[in-house]
Amino acid sequence: MGIIVIIRHGFSESNKKGYMTHDIKGYPLTSKGKKYLIKSATELKKLKGIKEIISSPILRAQQTAKIIADTTKLNIKTDSRLAERQMGKYNNKHRPSDSKGDMTDYNWHVNEILKGYPNGFERWDSLMNRVKAVLDEIPKDENVILVSHGDVIKAIIAYYLDLDEFGAWGIRANHGHFTIIDSKRKKILAIGAPIISDEIIRKIKQDVSNK
Repeated sequence: MGIIVIIRHGFSESNKKGYMTHDIKGYPLTSKGKKYLIKSATELKKLKGIKEIISSPILRAQQTAKIIADTTKLNIKTDSRLAERQMGKYNNKHRPSDSKGDMTDYNWHVNEILKGYPNGFERWDSLMNRVKAVLDEIPKDENVILVSHGDVIKAIIAYYLDLDEFGAWGIRANHGHFTIIDSKRKKILAIGAPIISDEIIRKIKQDVSNK
């Protein structure tokens, strides 16, 4: 078929604290995050023919992949290219705020881009290059699950929609939610869906029957 299911890791201690972090260890899933992922993993049983789970090496993603694997009985492969965006000097710190109420012209992230990423925050082209490398290695007739992070998932969606960082600005997938892509036809079937609905299943089946 060529279906890629991308899941953002579950809610973690770093999310609870409001930290930006690319650390491999530390910041595990919260108990509520784990419970929600059990529900998400059950949703994945609706999909047939999934070959494997490919996960970021970061603890919160690895724990997410393990919960999914326990339910789906799939093997997990780790790929460092799915790791969190490198945070530079912002690593293990609270997300920056400003006195302007986070208005776009003053947003720290906007300034990072416009000033050429002076604080070590990973460049968009670097993020796009590594996700593209992962996607290009997945055979077009294989169905896989990817477990990754917010900006990485945004970059994957942007790759299929041919968007730059500003063009993809409003794309968001919540923790434990599903983005589903028909990689063979380069068609997005869902972005940040909380469940795999009957309509999503219908689209998958329709795409398969049209191939």
